[in-house]
Amino acid sequence: MAEIQSWAPLSRRDAGLPTDDTLYDEVPSHLAGPLGSWAQRFDEALRRSLAHGTDDGGRAVEKWWTGLLLRLRMEENTFENRPASDQLDLIDAILRWCPASDTGLLRHIDALDELLLLGGSAWCVRSSLDGLERRLDPTVTMAARTAVEASAGDAGQHLAAAWIAAYGRHPDPDKVMNESIRAIEAVACPLVEPARATRGKATLGTVIGELRNSGHRWELALPGPEGAPADVSAVVAMLGLLWQSQLSRHAGAPKSRRQEQPEAEAAVHLAAALVHWLQSGVLRRKAP
Repeated sequence: MAEIQSWAPLSRRDAGLPTDDTLYDEVPSHLAGPLGSWAQRFDEALRRSLAHGTDDGGRAVEKWWTGLLLRLRMEENTFENRPASDQLDLIDAILRWCPASDTGLLRHIDALDELLLLGGSAWCVRSSLDGLERRLDPTVTMAARTAVEASAGDAGQHLAAAWIAAYGRHPDPDKVMNESIRAIEAVACPLVEPARATRGKATLGTVIGELRNSGHRWELALPGPEGAPADVSAVVAMLGLLWQSQLSRHAGAPKSRRQEQPEAEAAVHLAAALVHWLQSGVLRRKAP
C-alpha cells in the first residue's frame, strides 16, 4: 500500500512533479462513486448478516437502517446526491452501529479504509473500527494508539475519549481538555497521592502541588546532566502546562473561554505521553 501511495502518474513524473499528497476533507468527485458502491455492498452484506438464521431478516435490516437514520436526522437511506458532510456522517454512523463481530462486515470495513486511503481522504477508519477519525502521520497515530492500549482502566478510557473528541467527525475541544486531564488524574493521583486519592480528594492540581513541595522524594528514569536520574521538574512543568491550559474549566473567570482545536490536539498528545510515562514508571519514588 505504501508503494501505491508514493507512486506518481506518468504525466506528473514527466512534468517533474512529485506525488500528489493532497488530503480531501470532504468527499471529492473521484471518491464519491466508489464510496456509494461501497455503501451498497455493505447494505447487501448487512442484509445477509441480519437475515442469517431468522425468518424475518428484511424487517431487521429496515429497523437497523431506520434507527441509524433517526440518529442522524436523515430522511432516506440513499448515499448518492447527499452533501459531502452527510456522506461522511453516514459512513461514520454505519461504523458506530455496525455489528462488527460479523467477519463478512469486517472485510467491508477494511475495504472502506483502503478506499479512503487510495482516494486521498483526510479521514480513515479508527483502529477500534467504530467510526472515522482524521488521518494523521501513521507514526503519530501508532504512538497514541499504543498509549491508549497500554493504559489500564479509567486512564485508557479517558484517553480514548479525548482522542475521538479531538480527531473524530465532530471535534469537541472542551471535551478533549477535560478527558485528557481525567486520563492523567486516573494514573497520577493514586501514584503520587494514594491516601488522598482513596478519599477522593486528589486532583491534577494537588498532584502538581505535591510534586513541587516534595520533589526531592521523586526522580525520573531518564538521566540528568550528570548521568544520575533527573529531577521531576520537567514532568511538573508538563503537568502544569496542561492544567493551566484548560481555560474552559470554570465559567465566569476573566480568562474563561471555549478551547480551540489546536489547543485540544496539543493537549491530547501531551496527555498520551504523560499517561505512558506515569504508567511505565518514568516518574518514580526515590529509594529509601
